[in-house]
Amino acid sequence: MGETVVVGTVGGPFGINGWMHVKSFTQPADNILGYRPWQLKRDAGWQQVAAEAQRHRDGFLARIDGVLDRDLAAAWRGAAIGVCADSLPTAAPDEYYWRDLAGLRVQATGGENLGVVERLFATPAHDVMVVADGDRERLIPFVRRIVAAVDVDAGRMIVDWQPDWQ
Repeated sequence: MGETVVVGTVGGPFGINGWMHVKSFTQPADNILGYRPWQLKRDAGWQQVAAEAQRHRDGFLARIDGVLDRDLAAAWRGAAIGVCADSLPTAAPDEYYWRDLAGLRVQATGGENLGVVERLFATPAHDVMVVADGDRERLIPFVRRIVAAVDVDAGRMIVDWQPDWQ
């Protein structure tokens, strides 16, 4: 089995029959419903599970085989939901999985080295990269007008960003 990619997390129980809330990290969010098999991560590491999942109001619910009551569902709260990276579709041109951007060297269009992409996070407006150079971290929006070029194979990204901006 290949690399496991986190696509969501388990929330609290829903009802009394073993269902639990699920938070999706996929884009669009309901893509999580199509990925199988799921792997869940708790203290002991990743465990492959058979699960059924469905849309519910503005979110998602899932039930793991063998989890038939609220107490058993509650024990999974906070577990990461992962799938094998090989099961994810190939990204379209000019689209990237966050896992492919983490670790890229970031350079400003003026040539200054800004550091390395440590991680990304979503905001209501757009995704944001945390770029660290050892001395400081910069938060740089991951948007087309700022990201001039991404070369995953070369391990670098060019951004139209002034290093002295705060």
